[in-house]
Amino acid sequence: MRRDQLPPHRTATYVMPRWRAVYVSVNKAACTSMKWLVAGLQGERPEQFHISMSREVGRAMTIHKRSLWEHTPMLHRLPRARLEAISPEAGWFIFAVVRHPAARVWSAWQSKLLLREPAWVERFGREPWFPRVPTTTEEIAEDFARFVQFIDEEPDHPMARNRHVAPQARLLVPDRMEYSRIYGTREIPQLLSDLETHLRAQGWEGKLVLPNSNETPLRPLASFFTDPVRERIRRVYAEDFERFGYADDLPDSLDRSDRYSAEALGEVARLVDRAERINDVILRARTFQKAAAAAEERARELESRTVPRRARRFAGRARRRIERALPGR
Repeated sequence: MRRDQLPPHRTATYVMPRWRAVYVSVNKAACTSMKWLVAGLQGERPEQFHISMSREVGRAMTIHKRSLWEHTPMLHRLPRARLEAISPEAGWFIFAVVRHPAARVWSAWQSKLLLREPAWVERFGREPWFPRVPTTTEEIAEDFARFVQFIDEEPDHPMARNRHVAPQARLLVPDRMEYSRIYGTREIPQLLSDLETHLRAQGWEGKLVLPNSNETPLRPLASFFTDPVRERIRRVYAEDFERFGYADDLPDSLDRSDRYSAEALGEVARLVDRAERINDVILRARTFQKAAAAAEERARELESRTVPRRARRFAGRARRRIERALPGR
């Protein structure tokens, strides 16, 4: 493996040297669950993520803070000799998971924008395509269609290029990086079986259990995917449809209902309120954290000034006592 073959995002790779395995993550393709699975194999402690001061809206989501991983290096940071030793031919299991493009863009739009995760509101909340807090099914349909139109018409916008929305082929670069296999989300049971077989060959004993992580309470309604929406999704994600073999425009998991219940819409409003409250608390905690750090720095400065002054006074008293004790004094 060479550096010029690696995925563009450094934090997307999770190297398990002991198990001779590498996971390359794709946002909104079971990546939260997969990262917790990898963290367990690597002996990462859940507590090291849970104490994060990031604005994630749930404990499970803190796993995405890559700087908190202690035992799982990135491919980009490996020395050249170690990197070159990694390949499927050398017995490494290199894998990724992808998702149907239509299901993935819906999931990204819902979890990050519709449910108003704080960091996303801060960055994109004033954009004309940012969704409303919905009160009706029709508003959700309109806002989702507006977003799909936006990423189709402005592909170079930071939101359209964000890892949660960008085509998966661009994140995984399978044309230049060699994988043991890239699995679809429907193939996760096969992935777990293949990974278990590989791990056992490395001396691992146990049973792989994929943690459940559901960040999106609303299943997409089939009615949202009108002909214009489907055409735009097919155009934006043409690489994914072709490279990963998605023959149908839409996934099988669509809800055929006409509309969401009042309870479902109320749950969205509740989750938005929770996200805003978490953001309030985290920002306040960060203020206290900065104030505490400034106070500690000030204390160190005062101590560095005080100690020499005390030392000089002590030395002066000692010198005077010695002088008084000398003969002729």
